Amino acid sequence: MTIEEPLAGGFGNLGEVVRVGDTVRRPRRQSTESVRALLLHLEACGFDGAPRYLDTDDQAREVLSFVEGDVPLPPYPEWAMSNETLDSFADLLRRFHAAVASFDASAVSGWELDWADPTGGRSIRHNDAFPENVVFRDGRAVALIDFDMAAPGRPFWDLAIATQEWMPLHAPQTRRDHPFDVDAIERFGRFARAYGVGADDAVELVDVVVEERAQALANIRREVERGDPVWTENWGDEQDANAAIDDAWIAEQRDALVAAVS
Repeated sequence: MTIEEPLAGGFGNLGEVVRVGDTVRRPRRQSTESVRALLLHLEACGFDGAPRYLDTDDQAREVLSFVEGDVPLPPYPEWAMSNETLDSFADLLRRFHAAVASFDASAVSGWELDWADPTGGRSIRHNDAFPENVVFRDGRAVALIDFDMAAPGRPFWDLAIATQEWMPLHAPQTRRDHPFDVDAIERFGRFARAYGVGADDAVELVDVVVEERAQALANIRREVERGDPVWTENWGDEQDANAAIDDAWIAEQRDALVAAVS
């Protein structure tokens, strides 16, 4: 008898992604074939920080290798917000970007673009690098998972997405999932430097953070208006009010964020 174990941490695919032995089964999506090509490229170029694409099963689900390790879920444990963990995550993201630099994105279609960088680009970004999609072993980031949202974009788009929860770039009074004493400004600078962002690019990075956040909030509100059950259940007046508080806080901290990088 085949035992299917639902995997925690998913948002849009909650309950649909399961573990079977040492594999993961995922339902087909618009981006399935493009993600397949991406994962095969990552394997071919020797990048060890992603699942391997294996096959499809008798239910037409994609079959991926299961990556052993710890995945931090909210409220995030203290170890997941340590400086050492942050440094290793930045290094993993940098190595991923280096690995996909040789991937010809123009030859593949079907990417999920709703949440992607509207500027596009010649290479692929993960676009969902939240803590829930990073696997750790002994406190070190070893793999990115859940590539459903991958699409062409600028490297800073991935960094901007990551800063929302990894720093976190939220006003202190709206933070619910992080240790109380986390210094988001200091962590922003540390993360950017660990990735390799130079002082000359600090202003651009902060600009992309603001741009990505505006796009994400617009997408969430559009999904709520459409009646999407995932977002209508998880987004309400309180979250909308907190988003406005966070926007104001980020604007107030803009100079400090730029200074932290350099």
